[in-house]
Amino acid sequence: MRYNREAHFRYTFENPIQAYFQIIKIDGESVKTSEGDARIINISPGGAKIQSKLNIPETDHKSIGLSIRFKLNEKELTYNGFIIWKKVWGATIDYGIKMEEDDDDKKELIDQLKIHSKNVIEHGH
Repeated sequence: MRYNREAHFRYTFENPIQAYFQIIKIDGESVKTSEGDARIINISPGGAKIQSKLNIPETDHKSIGLSIRFKLNEKELTYNGFIIWKKVWGATIDYGIKMEEDDDDKKELIDQLKIHSKNVIEHGH
């Protein structure tokens, strides 16, 4: 089996964290919607799985760009990405987001995830 150096680790939160998202692009055209509530289920430097009660239409037919804002270790982080998949689970919808981060953003996220993981191990939260 070949090792994929480009594959990102994925951190799954024991308790999904509160996030807010905003649609910022539809098919390359800039837009700005109000923020919607979401929870981050898991995240990596390359993407995230978020869950929301808001159903974003036409994700199969249009390129939908999002800005996702959340706090990790009391530090507010904001990343942009695109919806690459959507699954409806009753009253909630899961979205797969491909992040568009530069190397500094990726390093910041990894550093914050390391701190979070260490806190979970040491303090159970």
